[in-house]
Amino acid sequence: MSLKGKIKKLAKFILTATPDKNVQVNVQRIDYKDILKNRNIIITGGNQGIGFEIAKKCIELGANIIICGRNEKLLEKAKEILGEKCKTIKFDVSKVDKIKDFLEECETKLNGKEIDSIVLNAGVSHHEGNYLNVSENDFDLQFDINLKANYFLAKEFIKRIKQREEKYGNIVFISSETGSESSDIPYGLTKSALNSLTGALSRRVYCDNIRVNAVAPGVTMSNMTNEYTNIIDNNLYRKNAAERIFLPEEIAEVVTFLLSDASKCISGEVIHCDAGNHLRVQWEEN
Repeated sequence: MSLKGKIKKLAKFILTATPDKNVQVNVQRIDYKDILKNRNIIITGGNQGIGFEIAKKCIELGANIIICGRNEKLLEKAKEILGEKCKTIKFDVSKVDKIKDFLEECETKLNGKEIDSIVLNAGVSHHEGNYLNVSENDFDLQFDINLKANYFLAKEFIKRIKQREEKYGNIVFISSETGSESSDIPYGLTKSALNSLTGALSRRVYCDNIRVNAVAPGVTMSNMTNEYTNIIDNNLYRKNAAERIFLPEEIAEVVTFLLSDASKCISGEVIHCDAGNHLRVQWEEN
């Protein structure tokens, strides 16, 4: 490591080792027992992070799960932990021309059982900071995965539900608090579009017994955010309005509630999981 790199590492250690506050969180879990019993749910990007915790919680509540991702080793590692109620498919969601085949493969994996719910969690962020650092390739990649893939997955899923005699469907997009803020980088722009799509699709399909919602986490511990969620001694403090980082298990609790019939009256909503960090108050200092 170069001298410059060593200095940066030392500076980061000093800054993170002396936090302004110490914040720790115990995740409060609701025991719905088998509220998702016999549900058949796809979770994209379910091999780690938020997607993995959603899969884990869904299985605890009785669901059959299929997780997909691009990394086969991570998929197999996740399956070892999640057990027999979890099936895996290696699939790149940006390959929209393969979506129909993917959904058919999912039902084959479940011995012909119809998929009734889908959590569109797969996403990517390049953390460019501002528009001056955005390349065309990075722009295209993030729009392809974060928006285009989710758009066409949702479209094909809805088409399949509408063809059934007994219609029932549930879609949950994983958005972000950045989707409710002005943004000049691809990640934030794609999440703003997802929020808009959530409301529009809900108005189109709720009367077909298909619900569409989104969950918008704040900064959450995951592989996507590990470069700036350096946790020491379980201290979740972060300098923001909420004064903390969020846990993927917390997001999973909200998502599974939306997947259940306990939330049957909720559709078209973007549920922010950031303790109001996306909100701004007039004359607020920060």
